[in-house]
Amino acid sequence: MVSAVFKTLPPLLAMFMAMSSALPAARGNDEHCVGTEADLGTKPILSDPYPRAAAGWGLQFDNGRMASRWAEDWTRLTADPCALEMKSAALGDDTDLAFSTELRLREVLTQNAGLVAGADMSQAQLRAILGANLRLSPHLRLFGEVGLGQVNGDRARASANFQNQAAIQQLFADVRGMHGALLIGAMFGRQEFADGPIQLISLSDGPNLHRSWNGVRTYLHEQRYRIGAFELRATRLAPDAFDDGVQPEGILRGINASFIISTGEESNTYIDPFWYHTETPGFRLGAESGLDQRNSHGLRLWGRKGALRWDWTAVRQAGRTLGNKSIRAWAFFAVQSLSLSEDGWKPRLTSHIDFASGNGMTNDHALQTFHPVYASSSYLGESQILGLSNLFMVAPGLALTPGRDATFALEFGHARRLDTGDAVYAGGMRPYAETRGIPGRHIGNLARFAAKWTPSDILSLHFNLEHLSASRALRKAGLRASTQAQFTTTYRY
Repeated sequence: MVSAVFKTLPPLLAMFMAMSSALPAARGNDEHCVGTEADLGTKPILSDPYPRAAAGWGLQFDNGRMASRWAEDWTRLTADPCALEMKSAALGDDTDLAFSTELRLREVLTQNAGLVAGADMSQAQLRAILGANLRLSPHLRLFGEVGLGQVNGDRARASANFQNQAAIQQLFADVRGMHGALLIGAMFGRQEFADGPIQLISLSDGPNLHRSWNGVRTYLHEQRYRIGAFELRATRLAPDAFDDGVQPEGILRGINASFIISTGEESNTYIDPFWYHTETPGFRLGAESGLDQRNSHGLRLWGRKGALRWDWTAVRQAGRTLGNKSIRAWAFFAVQSLSLSEDGWKPRLTSHIDFASGNGMTNDHALQTFHPVYASSSYLGESQILGLSNLFMVAPGLALTPGRDATFALEFGHARRLDTGDAVYAGGMRPYAETRGIPGRHIGNLARFAAKWTPSDILSLHFNLEHLSASRALRKAGLRASTQAQFTTTYRY
């Protein structure tokens, strides 16, 4: 497998270097723009009454771009001589049009996929996204995004979020206005949503196409707090061109908020209460399947103080599943890091400690297995070898930044079951066969290594390697260790 990994890398790099040279570049590459305040013309403007990092618009990258491109604002750059070419154009006094694109090529090599001996696979994956943001006035804008996904291995089993001729990823209207220092707005239509702890809510960035929703999201932002409410239905993707629709039974509704506890030059602390109601049709547990209706109530406390950063979330789940069974589940996630130095390679100690309840069915027919619902695949690994169900995990690590454009991270996680009567779970609450009731709490040790290089604001290269060593309990169930390597090159304009 190692030799296959290194044979694959050179052609991938050559292809994307050629692709990047053919696409538009920044006028900011001119000598009078680079390294000055004018260089901001190559980055979107991020303005919000509430601190941008906590505003709920999703993940923000180091270059100022957002994982959800609708959250970027390029409107003030239409006349900037250092702005990106073909990025934003003025159509009138209060009207402008901005474009966004993303090309991602990923090669995935997996040994013993699904922990099944001999189930090796290799797959190349392509994501291509084109978006447009039309601002009609300071109070109204329209955003649309079309995406396609392609794979070149195991195509017959590829789901529609991997293999898709074309899909309307997003199409919504955003109406907003300021009332004094208060920002009030609503988004109507198909949209991405990632406002909450990544252990529960995410864009699903692993597949070629992001997860999207249909409905309304309202928001109210002030300098010390923000509040949001939403009523959304899942998008039903299909593999052909523009045949995606709405899945009315797939529901995400809720209310969330964020409040500033403290701010300072070297510190800030936020507390975010939330309630999510999810309805998942076709939920499977063992041989049973049906509708899962779940309420996730919780609290997130996060922030930084000097060299220390923390992100802690507690969640309780209740509801009904598979007809007449009640739900009583819980989880606690503690993520923290400590910077050891701001010089040299800037070493940083990292760790996360995860508790997610398990215990199938009890005598009173209550399901106590935690459901991570729409958790980020990157949290426990892009391979999805492990999931946040019936899990206790401790994962210390080390992160290094040897240069402005390069990062390395190494993590070693020790994973155990909380309840041996319940199964071992992969991502997406998928139980491993024959693991329910097998003696032994130890699941295995998950080692992860990641390296990222960003030679420019619009190009990044990422290598990710994950290996799970199988415990005695997994081997008794006929399962084996598994390894996955990913090479990813992303052009985000």
